Amino acid sequence: MTSETAPFLEGRGPYWPDACATSGRSCPPPYTGLDRVHMQRRWADTPVVCRCHPHPARVGAALCDPQTHLATERDKRLADELARIAPRSRHALVDSDTFTTRVIHGALSDGVTQFLDLGSGHIATSAAHAAVAGHPTATIVHVDHDLHVDSHNLCELTEDPILMTRPRTLVHANAFAIGPMLTSLHRSGALDRSRRLCVLLVDLLYYLDPANDARSVIRRLVKHLPSGSWVAVNHLTNQAPSTLDSPGARAAFRRDTDRWCRAMTRCVPPHPQASSRTEFGRRIADLDLHPPGITSTGSWPDPDTTRLPQAPYTLAAVGRVPDLSEREPRVTTGDRS
Repeated sequence: MTSETAPFLEGRGPYWPDACATSGRSCPPPYTGLDRVHMQRRWADTPVVCRCHPHPARVGAALCDPQTHLATERDKRLADELARIAPRSRHALVDSDTFTTRVIHGALSDGVTQFLDLGSGHIATSAAHAAVAGHPTATIVHVDHDLHVDSHNLCELTEDPILMTRPRTLVHANAFAIGPMLTSLHRSGALDRSRRLCVLLVDLLYYLDPANDARSVIRRLVKHLPSGSWVAVNHLTNQAPSTLDSPGARAAFRRDTDRWCRAMTRCVPPHPQASSRTEFGRRIADLDLHPPGITSTGSWPDPDTTRLPQAPYTLAAVGRVPDLSEREPRVTTGDRS
């Protein structure tokens, strides 16, 4: 067994930013955390990262299909490690796909035909791409900052003559730069901001650098989108739901989630950050949530009744952009005491 195919051992390298396999001969130097914070705020300033470390999108592809051509050996080794730490890792991706498909069907039933898939990953394995492709009047724009993902997606797109006749659907840019992104997509004709759309923030928000306020992402969507637009979001959590009442089981759930996040730091950044249910609620507070409010990715649109949750576990919610003109203005007295 070669070093390239040997399983990763938990707690032992390589973790980011360890030296890459080529010792820097063909890979750029690691960018700093401050660089990443600034990049996530800018639309077209995407990172050029090491090709030797695993990439989250490729690891996800390997979790779905261990034989996939989209992943390198290191991606597959990390997928195996994640599955050892959290055997539910593969099923969590199925839950995300199910959530995405249900949201798209719900939005289509509500008359929404424009979709924006942020942090899309590979469209070859995209539930959003598959769900929209069957509706001739619907369009979808996929945004991802990973150059590897972009190159594979371009190949997929050119092989689909139907999609080639639609507005530009693949964008290589930062999905968190909401204002510039929506302006750019509107000007290019990819989106019509005068009509409602559905924004998919699935398996993305927990990759936002902690130095950037996650609530501001939703707030900017609310500011720039027509009222009645849909926003679907989920978030990794290390806080077990209230249905798990055993202190030992709750501690084990948090420990496994933290181990899973630690393993993901073998990848190029950004790295996933888990949150509590309260913090997730704060981040989506600017939306008018559809029933049942906050639930889990695998349960929506029903309440979460999971009794034995396992990591990685994601909270989920779907809401509408409110009509701000109908809201009562906040009264301030000027008293700051």
